[in-house]
Amino acid sequence: MLATANFVDDVRGLKTPYLIVVGDKDPGLDSTAMQHTFLARHPNAELHVIPNCGHYPMQECPPYFATVIEGFLKRKAV
Repeated sequence: MLATANFVDDVRGLKTPYLIVVGDKDPGLDSTAMQHTFLARHPNAELHVIPNCGHYPMQECPPYFATVIEGFLKRKAV
């Protein structure tokens, strides 16, 4: 089901701030992939690359990941 789901039109143009977090060692969803997909469609998105981390930064680098999320939320809080 999710393999064929397409949410692009549902979220296009939303003013919601997005944080995209990837690990620099992720073999598939790296910063280049995100720049050509999600970031290309969402002007309010920002990308953060976690060094020495793979596909699961929340499990592989939890303190660093939490710091990144906390900083994003603090900057975007109204």
